[in-house]
Amino acid sequence: MRTSSRPARGPLDTVLRALVMVALGVLVTSPMWFDAVEATTPFRASTTFRAPREEETLESRLGDTLRRCLTDAARGRVLDEDAVAIELSTILADADVGAPRSRTEAVTAVLDEIAGQAAEGDARGLGDMQERAIASQSRVMARSLIERLGGVIDAEDTDDPPGDWVPASWPILTRTPFDEERPELPADVRAFDGKDVKAWGYLLQLEGDQFLLVQSLWSCCFGTPPDLHEAIVVRCNPDHASRFEGRGVRLYGRMEVGPEYDEGYVTSVYRLDARHVRGL
Repeated sequence: MRTSSRPARGPLDTVLRALVMVALGVLVTSPMWFDAVEATTPFRASTTFRAPREEETLESRLGDTLRRCLTDAARGRVLDEDAVAIELSTILADADVGAPRSRTEAVTAVLDEIAGQAAEGDARGLGDMQERAIASQSRVMARSLIERLGGVIDAEDTDDPPGDWVPASWPILTRTPFDEERPELPADVRAFDGKDVKAWGYLLQLEGDQFLLVQSLWSCCFGTPPDLHEAIVVRCNPDHASRFEGRGVRLYGRMEVGPEYDEGYVTSVYRLDARHVRGL
């Protein structure tokens, strides 16, 4: 359990969190109908996008297993966690990713997360939106699992746009909760400031060209809104990004790290001016 003493949240922070919850509610209860929104400010470069590619990779093999687990959990079915753990560990071992002990620990953590989220769900059946969210969640969880074990994300090397992109990984960004009373960030987090980075997760539109990138759509839909250090405020072309809302994406652009204040309250810790959007 995370604990920290914080000053009372300001009105802007309250509004931001309210917008997040509204966006999440729409994702769960409504079809994905989105209108293009005109950008309010010019961009450094036009945001480009590319549809997801279908190919057999370590990420897709893990994702297929995780998707099956997430679907069963969301439907209230009892998971055979031992069998699933063996299946995931075998896939990772075949790809020579991680050591036996680290694989066991990482897989156990993933299954614990699924079980925890399932306990918060209502198991009333899945709609089309929830199935799409689970499909995307499984891909992001697979990616995080590979990353945690020091593996390589197969599909990225040949699909990145031109440039040198530093992975802004969630395990680094979220490892240390942000404390408004002691806002100094770790050195490995500050190292992303001003860099051209690639980040992955789910996009949620706030307004105009403003989006949030979060690591887990599953936990957001059935748990609590993300804390400041668990989301990246993204500015990108809404004509391109809105069609990816609620789906897994990779974003490429210049990152800003550090608390941003408005009327004395912190409104964001991470910001990204996205130039490219790729579907997972």
